[in-house]
Amino acid sequence: MIPEEVIGVLRDLNPWWADPELVRPAPPPYRRRAIQEIEGRLRSRGKLIEVIRGPRQVGKTTGIRQIIQDLLHGSVPSHDILFIRFDLEVLRECPGGLRAIVHWFADAIMQRKLGSGAEPYIFLDEIHKLRRWDEEVKHLGDTFPVRLVLTGSSSVLVARGGRESLAGRVFSTEIPPFLFREVVEAWRPKLAEALPSPLRFSAAFEREFRKVAEAINELKPQQKLTLRRQLERYFNRGGYPRLHSGEVEDDRWADYLVQTVFENVLGADIPDLFPAQDPRLLRHLYLSVARHSGKVVSQPFLTQEANDAGFRTTQPTVGRYLHYLADALLIREFRRYPLVKRRSARVPAKIALSDLGVRNAIFRGAPSLWESDPVVLGPLVETLVQSVIRDVNLQVHFWRDYEKPGDRKSPPVEVDFVAERIDGTPLPIEVKFRKRIDPEDTKGVQAFLSRYRAPHGIIVTRDLFAWNQSKRILCIPLLEFLLAF
Repeated sequence: MIPEEVIGVLRDLNPWWADPELVRPAPPPYRRRAIQEIEGRLRSRGKLIEVIRGPRQVGKTTGIRQIIQDLLHGSVPSHDILFIRFDLEVLRECPGGLRAIVHWFADAIMQRKLGSGAEPYIFLDEIHKLRRWDEEVKHLGDTFPVRLVLTGSSSVLVARGGRESLAGRVFSTEIPPFLFREVVEAWRPKLAEALPSPLRFSAAFEREFRKVAEAINELKPQQKLTLRRQLERYFNRGGYPRLHSGEVEDDRWADYLVQTVFENVLGADIPDLFPAQDPRLLRHLYLSVARHSGKVVSQPFLTQEANDAGFRTTQPTVGRYLHYLADALLIREFRRYPLVKRRSARVPAKIALSDLGVRNAIFRGAPSLWESDPVVLGPLVETLVQSVIRDVNLQVHFWRDYEKPGDRKSPPVEVDFVAERIDGTPLPIEVKFRKRIDPEDTKGVQAFLSRYRAPHGIIVTRDLFAWNQSKRILCIPLLEFLLAF
């Protein structure tokens, strides 16, 4: 028998046991596409454990509550659903651990043994905070027919557990901050009604993408003006949902982001979970990425920058800390295309923050998206663009070479991003956020298309929308590009 205090907390977390219609707090009506896909898999016959990965405050727990609400409104009995939050110490320290809680749930709530009747749904929030969580989950999944959903702020921990104890049993979904399209759909639903259905990014390889982009480009001028204003706000604040829901006051959004990322994630979460002995260095590296977001930098450069700032560190340590930041989904690194067999830390990588709003909160401001110098805006717009270049079985790189391959005396050519499908098909994506696009601006994409078998190239612009059939290049404004996905 588990302690009465634990039972009381579990009943508080699972109010549907007493009232089959009650989910507390009531989740918002908008469902992110990733959450809908997880729910669809849960309802299917598949047996994989669902893992939801993402940084703090992006909506992982909200997504779980939404799934539970939909299950309750469907055909799942309320006593077949268990939700546990392991950020609560009383549950983490429960005698007997997860197994004791699940057996109590089966006896007292389901009133039948595990393995008899329908499979229960068990949601384990912040699972990485539970000691030896992977062993507990493996035992539960191996021994009983249950539907399991895990969330964790640290993808490294979840991934490590998946590799060592849950190999072949896990389907992992990344939940980043909200994309611009999701912000519009969630908090400006009337405005979103005018938009065509969103695409997965893999559709950008196909003709369908042009049709959707054209439909967005043909919206009424007033609709596009309103959307441009929304994009300016998103450019400044990023995609953390509480900045758009009204939960954080307009004059406190920067403080909220700094506290969420700097104090909670960099100051507590990552040092608690990984061998990051120097949280100050971790913060410094995050600041360096914020300053260089959207640019190509090398680990030796970041190491020298850290040592110049007074940190006595080495390149392997910097590389390890960058790995922690990337696995916590706070930054993204893009390697050079095509990938070489032997990867070297000395080879520069394009690096970007996962969310531009955090950069603006740190530096207390951002340039005007529509009025500032394109040279200043370029790397920041690239940070926005990379946020949508993600999909299942998709790798993302950047490309840099010489106009004459192998001739270092010839001018350099480059492409900001190269999306690569699992079949090896690449898609070059260049950002040219300026009022006028000259032939010189297309040289990088043209050079790439002449060397690799890509279906077409994409240039993300400020205003120009045009399809060049002979060159196979689509120029698409930033607004239309972000709203397509």
